[in-house]
This record gives sequence, structure tokens and C-alpha cells, in this order.
Amino acid sequence: MKRALGLALVAACSSTPPHGRDDHAGSATSSASSDAAIAPDARARVTLAPAPPAPAVPLGLPSADATAPLSPEAIAFGELLFFDPRLSASGHTSCATCHDPDHGWADLRPRAATDAGQPNLRRTPAIANLRWARSFAWDGRYDTLEALLDAHVKGQLGLTAPEAIVKIVNLETYVAHVARQPDAVSADQAAIAALAAYVRSRYQGAAPWDRYERGAKTAVGPDAVRGYALFTGKAQCSVCHVPPLYRDGRFHAIGLVAQADLGRGKVDPAARGAFETPTLRGAALHAPYFHDGSAATLDDAVDWHLRGGTGQGADRSIIDPALAPITLGADERAALIAFVRALSPSPGAPAPRPELPQ
Repeated sequence: MKRALGLALVAACSSTPPHGRDDHAGSATSSASSDAAIAPDARARVTLAPAPPAPAVPLGLPSADATAPLSPEAIAFGELLFFDPRLSASGHTSCATCHDPDHGWADLRPRAATDAGQPNLRRTPAIANLRWARSFAWDGRYDTLEALLDAHVKGQLGLTAPEAIVKIVNLETYVAHVARQPDAVSADQAAIAALAAYVRSRYQGAAPWDRYERGAKTAVGPDAVRGYALFTGKAQCSVCHVPPLYRDGRFHAIGLVAQADLGRGKVDPAARGAFETPTLRGAALHAPYFHDGSAATLDDAVDWHLRGGTGQGADRSIIDPALAPITLGADERAALIAFVRALSPSPGAPAPRPELPQ
């Protein structure tokens, strides 16, 4: 059965010149994609180099021993898919268009937009450290990362997973990647699983604060050290932004009411206006802040919380009780912000992009 399914993939590939670009790959049928699986014939056309080892969990993050292991072969395949704009309806948008590694796996826009240019209701969430997440999206509507990715390929890139994968299924390198996926049943299922493996391996750790906690006492200044004491004490930030991931996986209403967005209320009516706590790791890399991008700077986001979240005129009764107004002196506020910045790496050279199959 697997060999028969695999021959469908080989047949789809042979319908175009062996090394030709896939500019007209959309003429192939999506059934070839949904039936594509592993076969010796597919393996024979291209020999892939061994996949690099899965990235190690960096300093400061929890152990991943209790999570499912990540396949190096799936990560290598997922990386190509993540950066390949040919998976979109226009051929110009990739996952990395919004989830930019240079900006903490988010972007700098107040709102995301679809491949067709339709503005989204919410801004792009950072996808760092999702290996430990239990729900996905601002409102947590997806129970698995695979479900989120399947929906977002269609919603953001404008194609279903089978429609997207059939655009590149004629490229021999991608045929070989599909063929070596563990437990692959179809090309589009292998693609979603590979994207999920790649996203789960996008870590944000080894920040200056992590190095300080491991003994490098010059990694941060004295302001950040004082800021940590405030973060975990007087300012009460760690109630929701729990170390070491600096998120709690829960949903909180913090008074963002300027936009008509029920947030978690779309899933649980009792949680109207609540959104999942975003991680503070990498936060200094991707202003603006909050699900609606209404805080232009990290300073603005901190001030919003210190005021108790009433900046958009929210009724105090709908705001999470944990978000009580807190008064800090100017020096304390500066120290708190210094600590939050110490959870992000310093901006460096642009992250390398993979060479895409042609």
C-alpha cells in the first residue's frame, strides 16, 4: 500500500521537467499530494545529506525530557517549508514573513495580514518556546500545534495544506524530504508534521539574564538585578509571567477593549476579553505589544500593567484581579524594564535563511 501511494508522488514529480521551477505546479491535482507517501522510487531521485542534529535546548529553558523527541529529518524539512513563499497563493508570503527570526519569531507590525493583504484582528504572536505549550493562538482555540499550523496555512497563506504542498511536489529535493519523514502517510501531513517539528525547535534562551543566573555576574548590570527582585516581588509580574518561560499558559483580561475582540471568550464565554499570557523572552525584539499592538514600546507595555490595565477605559470589573495598580518610583520602573530587556538576546547579524530547492 505504501509503495502504491508513493508512486503517486513520483508520478506527480515526473509531470514536470526534473529540475524545472514549479511556476505552474498548481496544475497538478491535490489528490496527488494527499496520496503521496514513502516509496523507494522517490528516494532514488535525490540523495539528501544527513539532517543536522535537533537544536539543543539553550541555557535558561526547562528540560525537554518530558516532551516528545523531535526528529532531525522533520526539522530539516520544516525549515525549508517555513521559509518557502511558494506555499502561499501569491507565491510571495512564507511563515517567516510574519514569524521573523530576527524579531523574536514575531514581527514589527501592530496587526498581521494574510497573503491576500487582508488585515488580521490581532498581531503576530511570537512562536518561541512552544515546545512546552499546551494551547495555541492568542485565544488558545487550538489544542495542538499541528491543528494551528493546518488552519494557518489556509488562513494566512491562502491555500489548504494539500493545495500548498502540490505547488512544490514536483521538486525532487522536496520529494526526498517527504520520503524520509518518520511515519509519513501523505505529503501534506508530512509537511504539517515537519513544520510543527521546526516550530517546536525554535527556542529563545541563553539571554543575558540566563547567563547571570548561571554565574556570569557581569552579563547584566545592577539595574537588571534590582529589576528581577521587583519583577518577582513588589511589581508582581511573575504571577503571570512565570520563570523560566516567563508565561503561565493561562488567559487573562487586562482591559484591552478598544477593539471588538472577545479573545478567549470565543472559546469560553466566561473568559470574555482574556488573552493568553505572552512570553517575555525575546520581547525586546518585537515591538509593538499586546494582541492588538496597542502598546508601541516595551516601556508603554510595562506602564500599562503598572496602571492596572485601565488605559483603554475598561470597566475595572472585567480586568483580572491579579492586575492591580502598582506604584513604582522612577528608578524602580527603570530597573524593572532593564530586567525585562535582559530576557532578550542582543540584536545581532540577520539569521541565516536556508537555500530553497529549485
